[in-house]
Amino acid sequence: MRLFIALDLPPETRAALGALQDRLPAGLRPVPEENLHLTMAFLGDQPDAVTEALHEGLETLRAPRLALSLGGIAVYGGHRGQVLALEAEGEAPLHELHDRIRARLRGAGAQVERRRFRPHVTLARMPGHADPGPALATLAAAQIAPFTVSSFGLYQSTLHPDGAIYETLASYPLG
Repeated sequence: MRLFIALDLPPETRAALGALQDRLPAGLRPVPEENLHLTMAFLGDQPDAVTEALHEGLETLRAPRLALSLGGIAVYGGHRGQVLALEAEGEAPLHELHDRIRARLRGAGAQVERRRFRPHVTLARMPGHADPGPALATLAAAQIAPFTVSSFGLYQSTLHPDGAIYETLASYPLG
């Protein structure tokens, strides 16, 4: 199974992000509102035994709810494709939760990505050759109200020609 762990966004935050997406220029592929999330760890394909061990480890993870805001605009990617995102600002508690999740991943025998944690919510995908300038200008004054995250989840991602379909395998409360 192709897996990832992500923070669940409150419905009102998803709706506000959806309204921002409606203002983006043509030619971008917005992430469906129901798929908006903040990835804590991408795991790729994992065997069932690792998935079960990971679920058991995440069930015992205790952490406080997180106060977050989405601020700066970011473009990630390169010639094969780019993503347009809003960066998350959650200070130390967000990074502490990330570290605790990574420890559970290692304990379950999952391979952990080595890339630096850059918390963000992807709004849209762009071809690699696309000029992000018009989209960046549209989002320059974007305002998303601060919000509280009360859970995170383990998700399965299934790729389809029209985009990925995410299925929640388990949800874990914070607080």
